Amino acid sequence: MKAEPLQIRDKRFLINRLIEQAPKSTLVREFFKNADENAAHAAPGNRRIDVYPVEIDGMRKLAFWNTGIGMDDEELKQATDLSSSINKQMAMDGNFGIGAKVSGLTMSREGIRYRSCKNGIVNEVTIGFDPDEGTYVRFPVELPDGLYATVYDVTEAAQKDGKDISYDWTEVVLYGESEDHDTVAEPLGKGKKVDRSYIATQIFRRFAAFYSGADVRIDVAMTKGGGKDETGKTRQLKPLEDVLDKLPRHERVACQNEEVHVHYIHDPKHESYSHTLSALANPATASTTFCAVVHKGERYDFKTKNGWSTAAPNFGIPFGSKVLTIEIEIPDDMALPNQYRDGLVWPDDRSPLLAEDFDDYVRELMPDWVKVIIREQSPQSDESLDDLRSDLQKLLDEFRVPTFTLSPSRRSSATPTESNDEGSDTSGPTDLETDFAGEDDERDAKDAEAEKPSSQRAKHKKVRKAPDGSKASRSALALERVPEIKILTDKEEIEEKNLKGRAGRYYKDAQTLFVNGLYSAVDRMAAELEPEVRGQGEPEVVRAAILKASQRFMAFRVGKATCYAISKRLSDDWSSDDLDRATSPESLTMAADDYKQSLSSAKKWVKEFIKKADVPQEDAA
Repeated sequence: MKAEPLQIRDKRFLINRLIEQAPKSTLVREFFKNADENAAHAAPGNRRIDVYPVEIDGMRKLAFWNTGIGMDDEELKQATDLSSSINKQMAMDGNFGIGAKVSGLTMSREGIRYRSCKNGIVNEVTIGFDPDEGTYVRFPVELPDGLYATVYDVTEAAQKDGKDISYDWTEVVLYGESEDHDTVAEPLGKGKKVDRSYIATQIFRRFAAFYSGADVRIDVAMTKGGGKDETGKTRQLKPLEDVLDKLPRHERVACQNEEVHVHYIHDPKHESYSHTLSALANPATASTTFCAVVHKGERYDFKTKNGWSTAAPNFGIPFGSKVLTIEIEIPDDMALPNQYRDGLVWPDDRSPLLAEDFDDYVRELMPDWVKVIIREQSPQSDESLDDLRSDLQKLLDEFRVPTFTLSPSRRSSATPTESNDEGSDTSGPTDLETDFAGEDDERDAKDAEAEKPSSQRAKHKKVRKAPDGSKASRSALALERVPEIKILTDKEEIEEKNLKGRAGRYYKDAQTLFVNGLYSAVDRMAAELEPEVRGQGEPEVVRAAILKASQRFMAFRVGKATCYAISKRLSDDWSSDDLDRATSPESLTMAADDYKQSLSSAKKWVKEFIKKADVPQEDAA
């Protein structure tokens, strides 16, 4: 007896659920992808994709049109079934046969009209939700002869609309949620307005390249710039790859096994305009810098603007996300798209595949010219925080915490290591009332001189050389290092790092700790310090010293909380989620608020700073 394939008992329920649970955000991708794949079959020189408004009963409706292999009446009927495609191979890692119809019907219950020209004949069909049937259907229409049909010949009507029937083409029109729904202005749903160039921008962001190499044209009614109230004119839309020659520099770098490539792109703003150079070279879209994973020519986990700025430090870009774009290009077999193609998953366990999974590649493969740009974009500061980090390192060393390099990784770039049992989740006694190394309080010169070490810094000839082949001990290499600390005082940078109302944000992958130098605890601490040191120096120097001390000691409190959280990696009772919560901006902010514990040390630091400033005091009148 042969095996019996499983059947679907309630097809109506399955179809309704599949459509109504689909995300609307993939709508543009799905219809453009279908147009792009079909345009590849058109004759060279006639591979075209147009996006424009169509007026239906006085209301604008969004339309996608492309050349390529057309469909006759039977093919058009088959193509409007779910899990069905024409001229394409269906596969889990290829075409699903449901994407455009499902995404389209989620937003366009009123109907999706398909017209296709094949061999000079244009056929039409409209699918949508029928409330009487309680499901999605092909709508029947009454023909002039009184008969009814769901697929019918509209060649004459298409010609009246100005369509050329001398070659094959296909047009899709989205009616939206109701007859009065303007799907050009509100493609994601009635009442949900988007930027005028939304359609062009979504195509530009999603597609790293056009599969067909087609000439893509967007109606001026749907692009930035002039033409807001016009139609019939178009602007060409190009992928980023086609405008790279207009940018200062870009470079693709392959990882050691050449599976993954990282594309570094310098895309600054024009010196005379607020737009990036890529946007000026591609006037149909509002191009901005971004980070994304590229799989089979499409971008996933797309981050831009504040989202990219917030994530960029993990990729080794603490500053410069406004002028640097990062594309992480992965091989076809490394990932699968999820059901609705709004994300990628790892093939083995179907867990989400994200750009952060490759942040170590971006850091390690980074060319020197990119590092120069990052340094140029970094805020200039004459203040070193090495002494602060040194004190925090002493605290962290008490725990002997192994680095993350000893934890298992799924990344191909990771190398296996043996586990290290050294370390403790509790520290020995340590003096937390720090003055920061090298900055003494009001000890007199005699005592200070007595405490100087008798030996001087070793000269080159005094350095003892280890035997050839020596290297740092395993335990020394394995111990965790204190993250690099950066105090931000620019409001825009603070907002970009999503630090407004927060004292700090820790990036564990990049080992960087950003501190909000404008956080309210700084002002509260400064207000309490000011009466204690008032009149002890030139007023401007005193004010500068108070501000620096308030910021530095807050950074120390935030750094100390981070170190304690890092140490909990050694505790069996703490999960990875617990560790993330311990280093969350909210947890670090609460540590920053406890400024009274630092007042005594801060007062000493301020007095030493004023003394070193050595500003001559004016005699009192």
